Amino acid sequence: MKKNINGKLYGIGVGPGDPELITLKAMKFMKKAEVIACPAKDGEPGVAYGIAQKVYPNITDKECLLLNFPMEKSEWEIAHKTAAEKIINELSTGKDVAMLTLGDTGFFSTFFYVAEIVKDKGFEVEIINGIPSFCAIFAKLKIPACLGDEPVLITAGEYRDFEGTLIIMKAGRMLKTIKEKLIKEKLAGSKRQIYLVENCGMEDEKVYEGLDAIPDKAGYFSILIIK
Repeated sequence: MKKNINGKLYGIGVGPGDPELITLKAMKFMKKAEVIACPAKDGEPGVAYGIAQKVYPNITDKECLLLNFPMEKSEWEIAHKTAAEKIINELSTGKDVAMLTLGDTGFFSTFFYVAEIVKDKGFEVEIINGIPSFCAIFAKLKIPACLGDEPVLITAGEYRDFEGTLIIMKAGRMLKTIKEKLIKEKLAGSKRQIYLVENCGMEDEKVYEGLDAIPDKAGYFSILIIK
């Protein structure tokens, strides 16, 4: 019997794509929750749900709450509020809700926009962290993100002149612009290592090594590594 009449919202990171990277704790709370909330894609459960389903087939037996998150920033506020209201409706009936996110729940995730609204309405929220995509990428490439006192900088689609390891998330649409800057650096004598990984851990994963091999454009889930 629940101690609280209301349910709890769990933010669950399912990792970057490889279902074997879903943590035991994530599995525990996916099984515990009565409702699974996830971003929708074309009216169906999106990528995060599909990853979870591969290791937890019975997830389809649970109620699925589809949340629509548009790409346009001008529409985010309404979308976050609408998603929070859907979740609150379920929590108010005493059901626990697990909201699935790619990678780690706290890293460039839509979850926290929604969770803040839910918390402000007096409901409990718990975070189940997942493996971030860039950690999986360094394992894939078999190189360290950093050693010793080497610095690391992570940006969202933005290149910066940085003496250390630069990790550019969501790099797909900005590749041409970033490559132009890197070409200038190369001509000036820079010998940095450059990698691009698209759809890490997914069936259509692509790995590019070297500036010349990297395309001018790639998908949304693309990360550029510059060492």
